[in-house]
Amino acid sequence: MARDSILWLINFLRVKVNDAESSIWSDDELQNYLDMHCIHLIREPLLCDPDWKLYYSEFGMLEADVSLWDSELAGAIEIPNSNYTVNLVEGTFRFANSQLKRYYMNAKSYNIHGAIAECMEQLAMDQNRAKAWNRGSVTFTHYDLLEISRYHRRLSGMRNTNTVRTYG
Repeated sequence: MARDSILWLINFLRVKVNDAESSIWSDDELQNYLDMHCIHLIREPLLCDPDWKLYYSEFGMLEADVSLWDSELAGAIEIPNSNYTVNLVEGTFRFANSQLKRYYMNAKSYNIHGAIAECMEQLAMDQNRAKAWNRGSVTFTHYDLLEISRYHRRLSGMRNTNTVRTYG
């Protein structure tokens, strides 16, 4: 069963690969494709605006179990998530009041274009699923599916497989 913290990403991916009815991929399959393109961020220093209210990461598409810390050191204190609002797509954290301190993030970031490319490649290799994936009067050939995959590979940049990025 798919992790609860990643369900929003699975639903987002379903929309991107035109499988809203879950007729082609199970949640576990989509989770596996997402996990193939995951970066684990450990104590990533966040940037902030001049008011010290908005903090942001260079990474987005975050799993929902993200956490903020007041230090990159071992004895750091976790900031309660009730103190801020998070935008998982953008990787931003907004506080109501000025914080005047640095924060660090533990999170998992997903390359959605890499996961879309995986889905399209798998679909191109499986004739039964490809037939079930036709969209209305539009029919996609093996070549079309591979072209869609190539397009998303180009957008995805480097291919990530369980990269761990540690700061400090």
